[in-house]
Amino acid sequence: MKEMGFEINLYDSCIANKIIDKKQCTIAWYVDDMKISHVNKDVVTQIIEDLEKKFGKMSVTRGCKHKFLGMNLYFENNHTVTVQMKDHLQESIDESGLNIMHEAATPSCWK
Repeated sequence: MKEMGFEINLYDSCIANKIIDKKQCTIAWYVDDMKISHVNKDVVTQIIEDLEKKFGKMSVTRGCKHKFLGMNLYFENNHTVTVQMKDHLQESIDESGLNIMHEAATPSCWK
C-alpha cells in the first residue's frame, strides 16, 4: 500500500488511506479479504487494477451489499450502513458444539 502512496493508519495497521481527487480513499484488509472505498467508482477500479497487476486476479463485488470479515454490510441511499453478523454468529455457535438454548439482549445479559 505504501508503494501506491497510501498511509498506514497509526491505530490499525490493516487500514490505509490516501487522498485522491481531493477525497479520501480507504483500503481495509485482513488476510485475503479487502474493502476499498472512494466516492468515485473509477478510482476504486484503478486501485483494483493496480493491485491485480501486483498480486493477480481478485474476486470483486460491487454495489450496496458486501461481505467483509464475517460482516454483511448494507450501504443505504441515505448515506448509512447496516452491519449484520447473524450468519457468522450462527456458524460460530454451530461449530462450538454448545447447546445454546436462549437469547440475550446484550452480551452482558447472560444468566
